[in-house]
Amino acid sequence: MPRIVYNPLDPAANRSLLPSRGSETGEVTALSHRLYRSVLAWLVVALTITACGGFGRLTSTSEDPTASPAVEVGDALSVEAAVAALETDRDRLANGLVDLVAYVNAAPGSAGVVAAQAGCPVAPEGLAVLTDRPFPREFSVAGVMLPNEVPAAIPALRLVVPYSLGIIDIPSRARLRGHFFDPDYAGCPGADRLFVLDELVEPVTGVRVMPVAELPETTDWPEWSDAGLGLGIRYPDGWTVEEARNQGAIVEVRFQPPSADATMRLAVTPGQTDAGIDGPLPDVLRGARHAPALLGPARARLVDVVGPARPEGNVREVRLVANYRGNTVVVAAHFTDGAALNPALLTVFSAMAASVRFAEPVDLADPLDPTLTARDELGPGPFIGEATAAERAVIVSGLHDAVVTNTTLVPEREARLAVPGSCREFPGQPEGVWLVTIEGTHPSGQAARLLVYLDAGSGERLCQTDAPASSND
Repeated sequence: MPRIVYNPLDPAANRSLLPSRGSETGEVTALSHRLYRSVLAWLVVALTITACGGFGRLTSTSEDPTASPAVEVGDALSVEAAVAALETDRDRLANGLVDLVAYVNAAPGSAGVVAAQAGCPVAPEGLAVLTDRPFPREFSVAGVMLPNEVPAAIPALRLVVPYSLGIIDIPSRARLRGHFFDPDYAGCPGADRLFVLDELVEPVTGVRVMPVAELPETTDWPEWSDAGLGLGIRYPDGWTVEEARNQGAIVEVRFQPPSADATMRLAVTPGQTDAGIDGPLPDVLRGARHAPALLGPARARLVDVVGPARPEGNVREVRLVANYRGNTVVVAAHFTDGAALNPALLTVFSAMAASVRFAEPVDLADPLDPTLTARDELGPGPFIGEATAAERAVIVSGLHDAVVTNTTLVPEREARLAVPGSCREFPGQPEGVWLVTIEGTHPSGQAARLLVYLDAGSGERLCQTDAPASSND
């Protein structure tokens, strides 16, 4: 069940949820706390839904998941009924407590940390969303989690859990008692759609969440390839393939499924893409968010482009961009998210991206790889001392009975290359980095050996992850 935090902006309130304080993996960066708080990888929702018998008490009978939800469930409102009342009969909800039966769709960790606006104690974008049908608020493409915002066509409310309730677990579907038009939240964007929780009445049988299926095997799929360019990509049998050349690109290939509103494409354009440190990004890298990903065996940059809104969702394109043989290679999926999201199709796209084959080894293909612009030498400082770095690392590691076994001051580039994984992407360009190896135990009692990255100038934690095995292991 989703864990709802009374103040999602307060790190102290979330301490027990952060990997640095209780995770068994130990890996966390300064930019990705909420990502690691995400519950699972992207979810495929199987419906096992409870319906009501007329306006009587809740029962255990099944319901057609495509049917419209009941306006009321017992004496509780559906989300659709509450939204309708907010638009046409506000007085009905203005006084006293209101009971809702709703699915509680937790905020996606992939949305990152969102800041509250002036005059509003919460960040509405970071709140759980209440709906009458389960709604996947994030999905996976090429191993990267991306947010899926609820579109305007779906009646929805945002759930506020006040400070007084602390940190509570709320079932995926529940009967909730609360109120609207709370004066403390009157200055928030969309204040009339904020449902402030007073009490969790009871869980209601609803969704059964299943983890995402593994990527399909692509060995038997047909392959499009170009010997001159030295690359190939596999695609499902039965898809339409259209190829164009010398129209702004060396080649552009479109892959179309037989019956879906989506298009996959591969484009190779002359010249590699260089982002640099300052200035605007090249057009191919402009998007709402970026993340490292893999294109076949090559490090690439995932670019999430959010386009025009439709009633059912946003037009969206996810690109994987890599440099190869002096050219820019783009593999992209064009689709609609929101209520129209087709997770199975995106799983196929992820499998296509994983199948990309290069004729020769690819090194530093990611145009936004931070090692391309990282400092090779230590800056002038001043830096915190070794003893201070060790003490600070022990505090932020979250380990019990922690013992520092090694401390090393290194340039930024060396720190990024120290361990494969997300710590390659720590934020900023520090003049130096303390790498501190710590042994101890997680709060669960499991033994751990962590590598903590500290900005040598400020002492701020940049990242931490499982330490590599030592020569004595």
